[in-house]
Amino acid sequence: MKDLLGSLAIVLSCSGGAWAQDAEPVSQLVPVAEGEQALMQSLVLDAPVDEVWSRFTTSEGAASWMAPVAEVDLRSGGTISTNYNACATTQDSGTITLDIVNLVPERFLILQTDLSASSDAAWMNEAILERSPDMANLIEFEALGEGQTRVTSWGLGYGTGEEWEQVIGFFIAGNEWSFGQLIRALDGEQVWPACEASAN
Repeated sequence: MKDLLGSLAIVLSCSGGAWAQDAEPVSQLVPVAEGEQALMQSLVLDAPVDEVWSRFTTSEGAASWMAPVAEVDLRSGGTISTNYNACATTQDSGTITLDIVNLVPERFLILQTDLSASSDAAWMNEAILERSPDMANLIEFEALGEGQTRVTSWGLGYGTGEEWEQVIGFFIAGNEWSFGQLIRALDGEQVWPACEASAN
């Protein structure tokens, strides 16, 4: 998962499969207060809420789409740790750790990460680093009936102005990519290759 943190309204780029055919996925910036906005991204999936929830909150479910290596400690104060190297563990370098701030089973999941680890990223600047302790990702799960679930990701704590345009674009693209991975996994695809460690 590139980042479930959280440019105007934009249609998410993935289509087909577990993506509900009669729903239009959207992303948009929502004003919150003067100088503050949220990035809302929402889609409807053709999968029941318990299955979608388990894809975020179990190690096996997260490894099916977030990254090939995933470990979930599901509790307030727990973590979701992932690594894109299929031969690595969550103790190895390259591991990304999201803190679980709080949760309501099958309804809400609140995540936060330390953005200082991305201090060298092209989109990082002083304004973002200054606000990063107040930035979080609220993921909302809504059972719609008939086996469908609406997932809405709220990237909270974003500032406004030109210095935020690049980071918002980064998170929009990253979350679009991640949603596409989730859709493929719900369709039964093996999203990640298995570890192919070289023989000694």
